[in-house]
Amino acid sequence: MKFARCNVVQMAFAISYSLFTINYSLATEPPAAATPYTFLGRVMDSTHVAFDGDRAATIEVSDEQGNVLSRTATFTRADSRRNYALAVPMSTSAANGYAVQGAALEIEVTDDLGKVWSGVVVDASAGVPGGVREVDIVLGEDANGDGIDDALYERLKTEWEWSEYWREGETFDPTKDYDGDGISTINEALAGTNPYDPEDALRITAFSHTGGTRSRTGGAHATALTFDTLGGHAYTVEEASDLTLQDWKPCAFTLPGSDTPVNVLSVPFSDGPVPRTVYLLPSNASKAFFRVRAE
Repeated sequence: MKFARCNVVQMAFAISYSLFTINYSLATEPPAAATPYTFLGRVMDSTHVAFDGDRAATIEVSDEQGNVLSRTATFTRADSRRNYALAVPMSTSAANGYAVQGAALEIEVTDDLGKVWSGVVVDASAGVPGGVREVDIVLGEDANGDGIDDALYERLKTEWEWSEYWREGETFDPTKDYDGDGISTINEALAGTNPYDPEDALRITAFSHTGGTRSRTGGAHATALTFDTLGGHAYTVEEASDLTLQDWKPCAFTLPGSDTPVNVLSVPFSDGPVPRTVYLLPSNASKAFFRVRAE
């Protein structure tokens, strides 16, 4: 009987040791890490004013279990319309702290007042490792799904009802141009101008072209555009060869003091209304039309 008990003890020890070895092997096996998948774009408030300069927001992404995979903060760059870039760590197989292709993710944004916005990106699934997805995030409520923040819609409607453009029996329509300046009510609101004041609109206020072809800098042969800007907005210049065709396309330019071509002018939130000049890149076009778009 003693000999039998000894055998049982030895057998139990052997099994225990074998299980320990297997568990240890699984715990130390490194995940097959892959190139991160990146979300990038622009975090904005309900009026599409970006979190730049004096305003900041934090963006984080979590897996379905609520584990935070990555976190970042908004930044400011004058030559980029984007103000955040969120890299999600990826793996080719399931592993803690990583996402796999196709996995459902949750993106949350904490604004500068400490409010947490969840569900701001409806489809936040992880894409192909190394991929990039541009996602603009608007922190607002859109219960009716019309693409306009509910609070902004109500503000514009109330302002319209107090304006000279209100007509009894007429239904408010934010896509209309009530003040007749050529820009719709909602587009003016998003550009930061007054949709009920025909004198307040985003316009090119000065244009100059000094002989020859367009220059990269403000030199002897510069083509320059000047327009008023507001903090928290991004501006692009578009060019067309024929107004009938409406063949508008982005037009690269340089900023004062730089010879580096960019496609956007991003103004920090802390900057007030300021006229800014950009210099268009060289072109051999004999005729061109220009417009400025605010985001």
